[in-house]
Amino acid sequence: RIPVRVSDGQLRFQSTILPVAFHGELSDDGHAIGGFVYHGSAVAHTQLRAVDGGAAPTWQANWSLLGVPAARFPFDLYIVREDDGLLYGYFFFRGPRLPSLYGYGLQCSDGSLVVGEKNLGLWFEGRFDRSSDALDLTVTGLGGSVPMTFLRVPEALVPETPWEPDVPPREVSDAGYVERAPMHLDDGWPTATPSSEGLEVDLIRDLVEAITDQELTLTHSVVVARRGKLVVEQYFYGFDWTTWHDMRSASKTVTSALVGLAIDRGEIPSVHATVLSFFPTYRQYANWDDRKAQITVHDLLTMSSGLDANDSDPGSVAAEGNYQSETAQPDWTRFALDAPMIADPGSRLLYGSANPLILGGILREVLEEPVEWFAHRTLFGPLGVEEYRFFHDPAGVVYMGGGMYMRPRDMAKFGQLYLDGGTWRGERVMSERWVRESLEKYGTLANRWDNEYGYLWWHSTFRIGDRVVASVEARGAGGQYIFVVPSLELVAVITSGNYRNGRYRQPEEIMERFILPAALP
Repeated sequence: RIPVRVSDGQLRFQSTILPVAFHGELSDDGHAIGGFVYHGSAVAHTQLRAVDGGAAPTWQANWSLLGVPAARFPFDLYIVREDDGLLYGYFFFRGPRLPSLYGYGLQCSDGSLVVGEKNLGLWFEGRFDRSSDALDLTVTGLGGSVPMTFLRVPEALVPETPWEPDVPPREVSDAGYVERAPMHLDDGWPTATPSSEGLEVDLIRDLVEAITDQELTLTHSVVVARRGKLVVEQYFYGFDWTTWHDMRSASKTVTSALVGLAIDRGEIPSVHATVLSFFPTYRQYANWDDRKAQITVHDLLTMSSGLDANDSDPGSVAAEGNYQSETAQPDWTRFALDAPMIADPGSRLLYGSANPLILGGILREVLEEPVEWFAHRTLFGPLGVEEYRFFHDPAGVVYMGGGMYMRPRDMAKFGQLYLDGGTWRGERVMSERWVRESLEKYGTLANRWDNEYGYLWWHSTFRIGDRVVASVEARGAGGQYIFVVPSLELVAVITSGNYRNGRYRQPEEIMERFILPAALP
């Protein structure tokens, strides 16, 4: 029994067993409570559904801390002695469905080990059994002792060779791909077979075979919508339609959508509003430059703020790894705004996560509700997306620079929203004007493959025979892509695990070799 507080139509409770809180709202029909689970820096939207009738129903949610049901969490723990002489622990889960964990505060003494984890607020404590090479850990924050496998690599650096998951990759029958419509769910997606919507089935079959034979490495999902219908939905390496996937920087494009929705509602005056006007309490800047007063929302959306925020350069003051470091101040937005200027605002496009981070700070300042609630009320709720996860920064603001988790089917909804000019299933979600502005070209990124860029959307062209096909894309590290191809009425989502192996742009190869040729007449 957990005390529940109800005020202003919202329900709140704090678990007395786990460090978990839930804030939710009762649906109009009284059969569900939708809201957010807060644990550590994770902010996960879910629904509690009534499973028993009567005056006191039982409420249940399909939620787990790690995003997937699992009784065991096998992982590798690398212990590293850095140049400062201190020991650090790094977690690498063996199951590719499980999220990345970030260890800190490692303490080792007489075979005992204690290490913390940043994102989920967990503490791992245990003792190493040398006779069995086992480490039985008690995980504070999960409510008990969880058995975990431990690869003993004391004092070893993380290997430079790519790590391959020990999960059988073949998730389809040896007979190969059999054409069928994706599963029909009550989520707003009509489904159809690929051939009924003009896709060449042999090429889809060849794609699935190339993935299962590992010619195309570590592809976790391929989802394709054509003419407003879901026609391909294939999962690999243990993923399925229920599994959230780390979108990495593809979630920057969600930030663009939220800014547009705030402008549509008058919360932000326009893209021409100056950025510093939203932060009146930031009065002192160690690196003041008069050009900072000229930075606009448009400059942040196009990665042209002029701030020293270059994610391709570890020495850049406001590179993502620097404002997220332990030496940075807790207010990442202020840290980023205090970076030196290296160009006039609007003059040079330089890819840096600090730009959407600052946009998240603007949303925090202008909205009368938490950013996550605004996101659900204006974007994900209208799209019928109920299961997803954000992370908070140390200041308690949803991090808008990347790292959002969504299901691939729902990522495809986001792409379809833009393909349909801001509508979903005939209902207006965002203004057509914002969609049109977002997908324009505003310049070329100087530090990322010379790609043209919109409002946190990438532009590409593919040559298929004698045809040139234009695409706009949300992109994330490791191979997380949402492709929107207006000329072919097509949306494709590809998620992957190609980290540290140089194949993070493999989804573009998949589009060029298989999906786009399959859709061309």
